[in-house]
Amino acid sequence: TADIEGLTQGLGTYGGNDDADNSGSLKYVRVWFGGADIGFDPNNPENSGNEINGITFGGVGSGTTLEHVEVAYNKDDGFEFFGGSVNGRWLSALFCDDDAFDSDQGYQGNLQFIFALVDEDGDHAAEMDSKFDNQRRSYPRVSGATFIKSDHTTGTSNGLIQIREGGGGEFYNMILTGKSGAGLENNDCGSEVRTSTAASQGTFPNSLYWDANNIINTVNVNTNAVNQFAIQGSAPNACSWTPTGDPRSRNVNPQLASIPGSWTSASNLQSFDPRPQPGGNAYQAVASPPSNGFFQSVAYSGAFGGDLWLAGWSYLSEKGLLASGGLPGGNVLQGTINADVTLSASTTYYLSGQVFVAAGATLTIEPGTTIKAYRTGSDGRASALVIEQGAKIMAEGTASNPITFTSAEPDSALPARGLWGGLIILGRAPITGGGTADIEGLTQGLGTYGGNDDADNSGSLKYVRVWFGGADIGFDPNNPENSGNEINGITFGGVGSGTTLEH
Repeated sequence: TADIEGLTQGLGTYGGNDDADNSGSLKYVRVWFGGADIGFDPNNPENSGNEINGITFGGVGSGTTLEHVEVAYNKDDGFEFFGGSVNGRWLSALFCDDDAFDSDQGYQGNLQFIFALVDEDGDHAAEMDSKFDNQRRSYPRVSGATFIKSDHTTGTSNGLIQIREGGGGEFYNMILTGKSGAGLENNDCGSEVRTSTAASQGTFPNSLYWDANNIINTVNVNTNAVNQFAIQGSAPNACSWTPTGDPRSRNVNPQLASIPGSWTSASNLQSFDPRPQPGGNAYQAVASPPSNGFFQSVAYSGAFGGDLWLAGWSYLSEKGLLASGGLPGGNVLQGTINADVTLSASTTYYLSGQVFVAAGATLTIEPGTTIKAYRTGSDGRASALVIEQGAKIMAEGTASNPITFTSAEPDSALPARGLWGGLIILGRAPITGGGTADIEGLTQGLGTYGGNDDADNSGSLKYVRVWFGGADIGFDPNNPENSGNEINGITFGGVGSGTTLEH
């Protein structure tokens, strides 16, 4: 046994030999604004090292139930697991001053669908420690986590997850995104085997397995460059991974539905929806979690699929920061349209990435149709509808039934500029200097315009509305306000007089 952190010695004994111990049940429980410092040190008034966590689990066994629990605005860690094997699902940690999730002292529980929103004051989304090679080694199994870090000016080298001091475990279907020194930071290692290759895993619990299908696209807050891993390579306690090339993760955009591009705290978070776009990157290469009777098999990575399980009870929901409503099903426009297509007013469509209507094809849009655009597609490019040379758009609304291109962000996030790209129409009419050119707002070679047909016909726009666009597709960290490569609301490149443009 041992004395628990946060209480006077002798008042909080924990530990034993019953891994299935039952301490009761927590369901739909919220713990907000806690973390009092009970060991105040006048020489270090900010943090004496003896604050109380939001919820501290000391030697809590797997007979205990932990579902739909949230810690928000805690002065220390959100959830702290000291030893034990308690399992948890649907756990949320918001705006904690230290770590959202912390484990130590041989914690060996299972965690699924866990979510951490780390603001500018927070440290890690997860800090998972052990005691080097002393047994019992910490070995959490985690499948389905979404961890997001804000803009910040302190602790810029910290990993979003830190595994250290010989910590082991298994990690599957993780999404790590936002601004962070690295996605996974691994330091002060013991003799545990560290790998992203299933065949190279060590023997439980002397192994750390980081699945190669996990998504990490965290970027450095200063350079905006992706940095997936920070692995200690120097002695003592170096962290070598096997085989060469490990650890690995997918460096792709998780395509979360509504995440601000820049935020520091709840005060400027505006609106929030951490669910991934259906059919997008988070629905690809999903790993099978351990088959130990606890984990649910799902078709997505991260803590959320179509069910926004925070709705109605989370702090985010209470403060009006959470999106409402469902995500779209199969009505997603993406890729290239090579044949004639008609969009019906009875259906809401979702624009994902840059959608090209190819030469010879006509896109007809009925009056009253709404097209909602995601910020980006799977390749990270701002969503835009591009009518290529030789293609047509026939979007003819009426005063009572206009056609609307808008953002897929929830109403609580609107109005705002730059939430998606816009419309780009490319024709064969003459331009200065003759010949053709590449259009502003698209990667070179993807938007050719110009020619010698002044009467070229790219279709018709009548009673059409284009709202909340203008995304910056050429981000420059030295000029974050305006890189000079934003997409206009509607761009007409070499469009001829045969095209109709009214209302």
